[in-house]
Amino acid sequence: MKSDYKAAKKKADKEVRDAVREGRSPYLPVLDAIEEVKHATATRSIGLLDLPVNRIKGNKEMGRNSAFAANFMPLLEDNTEFARKWSDLYDSYKQEGIRDAIKVYEYMHQFYVQEGNKRVSVSKFGGTDYMLADVTRVIPVKTDDPEVIAYYEYMDFYKVTRNHFIVFKEPGEYTKLAELVGQNLKEVWPEDLCKDLKSAYFRFAKMLQKEFKMEDPYAVGNAFLIYLSIFPLATFSEDTNEQILKNVRLARHELLTEGSIDSVEFVDQLSEDDQRGSVLANLFSKPHKYTETEPLKVGFIYDIGVDDSRWIDSHEAGRLYIDVMTGKNISTSVYYTGKEDGVAQTIDKCIADGCELVFSVCPEHYHDILTAAVKHPQVKFASCSAGQTNPSVRCYQGKLYEASFLIGVLAAQTQLIEYGNSENRKIGYLLRGTDEINRINLNAFAIGVSMADPGCKISLKVADRDEDYRKQWESEGIKIFSDMEYSPTSNDGLRPGVYKIKDGKEVFVGSSYYNWGKYYLQIVNSVLNDMWNINEILDRHVAANYWFGLATGVVDIRIPDINKQTEKMLDFFKDAVIYGTDPFSGELIDNEGNDKTFKGPITPGDILTIDWLFSNIEGVL
Repeated sequence: MKSDYKAAKKKADKEVRDAVREGRSPYLPVLDAIEEVKHATATRSIGLLDLPVNRIKGNKEMGRNSAFAANFMPLLEDNTEFARKWSDLYDSYKQEGIRDAIKVYEYMHQFYVQEGNKRVSVSKFGGTDYMLADVTRVIPVKTDDPEVIAYYEYMDFYKVTRNHFIVFKEPGEYTKLAELVGQNLKEVWPEDLCKDLKSAYFRFAKMLQKEFKMEDPYAVGNAFLIYLSIFPLATFSEDTNEQILKNVRLARHELLTEGSIDSVEFVDQLSEDDQRGSVLANLFSKPHKYTETEPLKVGFIYDIGVDDSRWIDSHEAGRLYIDVMTGKNISTSVYYTGKEDGVAQTIDKCIADGCELVFSVCPEHYHDILTAAVKHPQVKFASCSAGQTNPSVRCYQGKLYEASFLIGVLAAQTQLIEYGNSENRKIGYLLRGTDEINRINLNAFAIGVSMADPGCKISLKVADRDEDYRKQWESEGIKIFSDMEYSPTSNDGLRPGVYKIKDGKEVFVGSSYYNWGKYYLQIVNSVLNDMWNINEILDRHVAANYWFGLATGVVDIRIPDINKQTEKMLDFFKDAVIYGTDPFSGELIDNEGNDKTFKGPITPGDILTIDWLFSNIEGVL
C-alpha cells in the first residue's frame, strides 16, 4: 500500500536528517568502497544461511545506493516506479513473507547485499528478525589488528560449529567459549551441543533485548560469554525462562560491563583519606560493628598445602600478619579445596561459616569466585589476579615487575663485579609459569639487566619443559641465575631469588618479594572502615583492580649483603620507579627485532597485555 511506503520513507527522511546532524553519511555503506576489502583477495562460498536482519549493513556495490537511507528505508518519492515495486513487495511480504533468498557478501561479521535490497528494506520495515541469504565470505588480510585476529578465530569456530550468530571482537573469546563447554576450535563439536548452544543463545539474546534493550551483536555475544562463565550451558535445559531471567537480573552488572581491560579501574595507591583510615590507632579508637563476640570473618581459599607451594606460603604469611596486626574483632580462617570438595563447594562452606570477606589466592579459581559473587552479593570477594573486568569481584595483584626490574639491575651488576666484563655474558632465568604476570616480571628483569649491562643476555628456561636447565646453564658458562617466581605447584626448598655460583655452591644474592600482609591489612581495614566502595566503584558498577607497587611497600626487594655503590645505584632506580618512571618506559625492542615502544602514557592494560620477550632474552615461552 502507498501508505506503507510513505511511512517507510518518513523513517528514511528522519535517518537522513539525523545523519547530516551527526556528520555521517546518510546512505548505505558500500562493501566495495571499504579500503581493506580492496586488498582482500580471498572469498569463500558459505551457502544458504538464516541471517540476523540487524547485521545486514549495506550494499555490495554502489548501484542504486542513493535509493536507500542508511537504515535501509526507501528515499525515492512515492510517485516513482521504485515506490510502486516496493509497495507491491511489501503487500506480498505481509501475506506470505519473503520466499526467495537474497545474495549477500559477508565481511567481518557484517553483510552487504548484492541482490535483494528491496527485500531487505521491506523486511526491516516489517520487523523481521531473520531472512534467508546465499552468503559469500570476503576473508580479510591477516594483520595484527585484534579485531582481525578475533575474526580468524571466528572462522575456526564456524568450521567446528556452523554457528554464525555468536560474534566477538576480542581475540581469545572463542577459545574461552569453547573451554566453557568442554571443546576446542580444532575438532568438530557434537551436533547436539551445537543445537543446545544455538538455542541457549537465542533465548538469552531475546531476554537481553527485552530486559536491557540490548541489540548490538557484539555486546550480546560478550554478555552471553560472561553469563556462561557464571551459569553453565546445562542450566538452559534445566531452568525455566523465569529462572534464566532472574539470573540475568542477578548478573546484570556483569552483563552490562564494557568487558575490556580499558574499562577496569586500577587503584595503585590509597588516597590521603584512605591512608588515615587505615592507621591502626584510628582504626581502634572509634566504634565498629565488629566485636570480639561478633568479629569480621575473613576466609582464605588455598588449593594446596603451605609447605607444598611458594605461592601459598607467601599468602599464608600475609594472613598471619593480619592476625598479629589486628584485634579480636577480626577472625581469619583457611579453607582448602580438595579431591572431595571442589572450589565451588569450598566457597559455599566459607559462606556458610559466616565469612563476609573471602580471598581467593589462586587465579585459576576466578570463575568459581565470580559465580559465588553474583549469587551472594552480600559477601565481599577478592581474587588474587589482574585485568579481570567483572564488577562483582575485587581483584588485587602486586606490581612485582617493579621490584624484578631492580633485581635485574642487581644481577647484572653482581656479575660484572664478581666475574668481570668477559665476552658472552649471560644470566640464567627460570620460568615456573608462563602466565601474563610471570611474563611481565621476566621482561622487567631483562630490562633491568640491560640498564646495568647492555651486552648481557638472558638464558631463558621453563621449569616444566627444560628439566635439565641447570646442566644447560652450566654448559653455557652461566654463574648467576634467577629463580624468583612464586610457583603455585612446587616448593623445592630453594627460596625465591637470584643466586651466584661460588666454590660450587649456590649463594643467595637477593630477590623481589610480595608483602601480602600489608596488602591484606589494607583491604581488611577498608571493610572495617566502610571504605570498600573506594572511589565510588560500587556505585558506578565498574571493575576494580588493586595494583600496588613499590610506592606502597606491597612489593620490595631483599638483599642481605650489598656494597655501598650498588646500594646507591638501586636506591636511585627505586626512587625513579616510585616517582613515576615505569620500567617499560622508553624504547623497547623485542627479541625478534620488532619495535614494542609504548606510545603515550603507559597504562596497566598495556603492561598486562605484553605478549613478547625483550631483546636480550634468548629462548621462547
